[in-house]
Amino acid sequence: MTHNLLNGLLRLLTVCSIGLFLSVFEPGVQAQDRDEITPGGAFLRSMVMPGWGHHYVDDTNWNRGKYHLAGEAVLVLSYLGLNVRANYLETDFRTLAQSRSGADLCDKSRDYLIALGNFDSMGEYNEAQLRARRWNALFPDTPEYQWSWDRTEDRIQYQNTREKVDKTRNQLPTLVVLMVGNRITSGISAYLKAQKKLENFPEAGFTYVNEAGYQGVAARIRFNF
Repeated sequence: MTHNLLNGLLRLLTVCSIGLFLSVFEPGVQAQDRDEITPGGAFLRSMVMPGWGHHYVDDTNWNRGKYHLAGEAVLVLSYLGLNVRANYLETDFRTLAQSRSGADLCDKSRDYLIALGNFDSMGEYNEAQLRARRWNALFPDTPEYQWSWDRTEDRIQYQNTREKVDKTRNQLPTLVVLMVGNRITSGISAYLKAQKKLENFPEAGFTYVNEAGYQGVAARIRFNF
């Protein structure tokens, strides 16, 4: 359940990022008008795709945003790589279990997968549960729950491979947390960049009466530092 949720979240983040990347960074896209830039807009854009907020504020100087964008690419590729490795290893241990123990892993619980690696047969497993008075942990004595390893070495190989899958998939939530953290950091940085640009942008004005009170056109430019 958690694994499927993480994959769904990653797909959503990736699709949004790719779509917005193509729409924002395609050739010919003009820079945002000065009046359209807002700190909130910069923050929200970086939350969707790290680096976009910096590009939105200043498309000629967004080096900080490029670092966040590169970090996002590394995290996504790492997630995909680990996920592929976990799926490959899972296929290995399922094939091994079916061919060497006769176990049917279809729709089986995690407890069943663990028991399969700890005991040579279902009969041995159930006997151990009876001795420990763990009646709730017994498996039904039906063909779909039966297993019997040909060799202990095969069982150990299965157990080691299954544990590698768990260790690999346990790293996936950390990568998702880092993706979210990268977005928040990028968003705050872009927000501050936009705010600073707004504060330092010169204000221009025109009037038909000059400072001496005579009619005429006068221009005023004020810089905020």
